[in-house]
Amino acid sequence: MDAFDRDPGGEVNPYPSSAVAQIADAGSTVLTIPTAAVRRATAVMDSYLAAVQARPQASPGRVLAVVGDYGTGKTHLASYLIRHATKQSAGSVQSLHLNAPPDTFVSLYRAFADKLADRRELVHERVRGLYADILATELRTSRATAPLADSLLAGSIDPVQVVDTFSLPENQLLGRLRDRLRDVTDNTEFAQALTLLLRGGFEDAVWEWFTGRPPSEVLRERGITGTITGSEATALQAMGVFALLLGHGSRPFVLVIDELDQLLTAAGRREDEALDAFKEMLRVFAASSTFLVLAGLPDLITTMRRDVRDRIGERVRMSPLTVREVHDYVLARQGGRLEPFTEQTVGYVVELTNGVPRGVISLCHRLWRRARDQGGAVTHPMVRQVAREIYDAGSAQNVRAEIRQVLVAVGYETYVPEYFLDDTPGGRVDYWVPIGRDDAGCGILLSGPLLEESDVATVEHRARSVRAHRDCELLLVVLEPPPERFLPRIRDAVGREPLHYSPRSFADQLAVEFKAMAARLEERYPLEGPLASVAPHLSRLDRRQSATQHMLSLLTGSLEDLRAHNDQQLAAIHRELREVQRGVAAPSGDGTGRGELTALPVAVIELFDRAFAAVDLLTPAGELLRRAFQDDAGGRGARQTVRARIRAPEIQSAAGVAGLLDALVDAFGRALVEWYRPVGQRAGGPTPRERERLANMCGIFDAVYEYLPLYQVRSLRELVGPAGAARQQQEEAEDVLGDFSARVHRELLTALGTDQR
Repeated sequence: MDAFDRDPGGEVNPYPSSAVAQIADAGSTVLTIPTAAVRRATAVMDSYLAAVQARPQASPGRVLAVVGDYGTGKTHLASYLIRHATKQSAGSVQSLHLNAPPDTFVSLYRAFADKLADRRELVHERVRGLYADILATELRTSRATAPLADSLLAGSIDPVQVVDTFSLPENQLLGRLRDRLRDVTDNTEFAQALTLLLRGGFEDAVWEWFTGRPPSEVLRERGITGTITGSEATALQAMGVFALLLGHGSRPFVLVIDELDQLLTAAGRREDEALDAFKEMLRVFAASSTFLVLAGLPDLITTMRRDVRDRIGERVRMSPLTVREVHDYVLARQGGRLEPFTEQTVGYVVELTNGVPRGVISLCHRLWRRARDQGGAVTHPMVRQVAREIYDAGSAQNVRAEIRQVLVAVGYETYVPEYFLDDTPGGRVDYWVPIGRDDAGCGILLSGPLLEESDVATVEHRARSVRAHRDCELLLVVLEPPPERFLPRIRDAVGREPLHYSPRSFADQLAVEFKAMAARLEERYPLEGPLASVAPHLSRLDRRQSATQHMLSLLTGSLEDLRAHNDQQLAAIHRELREVQRGVAAPSGDGTGRGELTALPVAVIELFDRAFAAVDLLTPAGELLRRAFQDDAGGRGARQTVRARIRAPEIQSAAGVAGLLDALVDAFGRALVEWYRPVGQRAGGPTPRERERLANMCGIFDAVYEYLPLYQVRSLRELVGPAGAARQQQEEAEDVLGDFSARVHRELLTALGTDQR
């Protein structure tokens, strides 16, 4: 989240253009506000580090839960804790960060194992350290080899090489290592597998097993017969084993599991065996020298069973930012200056965002740029205008799509959209569901941002107008949480708290709210007559049948989405092959297209690969048009979609934005190639002028990217997938592109061996 853009005058916007936190490296320009939650979590980390330093072989671990709503800084806090620990321990901390999938604990382990496989030196280092301890104990028995033992313990020589050089009894020593690993990990098969890492020819087979594949024949011959991912219990046990191994010794190990609530929500619907294994994993982490951070929504703790919850030692709840904290943040970002903000507009930003850090940062970024563009100060009307632009950006269409899906899923497909109770605008209900008799029903009202008195007055008028015409239960759905001072008036008018649209949890929350509303109306209007006793059961059966049919339709749509995704991947492979062919045809580097980027360092090429992949995922229109020319059922469906949507203005606008985005990344890459060729061929690195030129190119990319309305591209994704998937793809692309130039800048200077300051 530390990508910055420049205004037309060349001044860098001091606020990040992407307010989505990532686990950043220690050199990041991320600024942390010292809130109460940050101070408390830091104190827990400091206590852990002090314990590791005092008793390296026997220090207890910590399990810290960080909970908060969307955008409140959970991931940022986890990132800060890692950077803080790295600084306090002089860089000796090792860490991993996982995003928990909304699936099973097996999927969580696979993500953990994949990350660990990319940094397998962590595991090898711990195993070699244990081996060095055993070998040093053996060598200390002789005065002649005692200095060698000291070198082994200091890590200055390789224990495997010592055994080979002095022809020591390898089998006997590895047997001792296996026994030692069994004591540490409490798992015979893991002890055997870890021991095999020190023998040539076994590393690939062992790591394939670690990542969840069945053991190869060479491992089976040595007693390793089980598959780690055979069950959720064994997968979680494996995570505990690695925690014991990596937490053993004097180097602290930090593991962050983010968005854990969505995994536990899924796990809660399965057998208790998985949750028992999760509880045991937490016990193992607490018993090892590992610092485990569990981050998620506020209901993360409440969704756990009590006995599982008791395994969490520390809990930190993210709280909204205060006016003073945001004031200090503005001063820190702007080098001690408050302009173009004022004390009053800073307070207004906090009020409209309810102090949510992501909202504060996004608003400050755009307000600073708007004030520079207009050559004036930030005013209250400007704050409201910019806030509306942020909140209105393409969410309403997603909200309506999800509301329709939920109503059908819970068995109320009789809903009426855009229902008018009278001829006045105030009599309009966005979604009306008749329930009971005498025209009673449930109504859903949608509202844009509620930023000022007139916005709230409109909601009050609509709610009271509906109640004046019908006996009903109402629910207000808002795109962003309204300021706290408006909530009493909204509750009084609507009858309940407004429901905030959050893509991940909205459907579940709406289903619960609507079922409760319908149940209250059905109690007020009981049926009469001979069928009254069975009518509720018939109604329930009807709704269940509708829900079943809806799930079948969703499953069919998911299969189509999977096919479309596979088609996209195949198209991407074909495109990459064409670029390779083009690069072969033009070995001098004068060709065109993405193949030119091969002149850049490998790390920079990988960044561009991710950027182009993000753009490709956002823009599937080309693949849809290619499918339209196929003579099969998929082609017919694609042609129907094209005919129905291609003339829509939002689709054509989105295609234009997508083309500009692709051209921007491509042009940025070409400019960097031209910059890098002479610099990379010359010793001594870039000159100050060349460094300034590189910074200017990165600033140009940020400035142009910031002015592209990326949310419009979502319409192209919705050509071939549901609205929720389109929004997720947009967020993933923003994660990649938001700090793209900053990462490119850093990797280029690193490749040239240059100080990045």
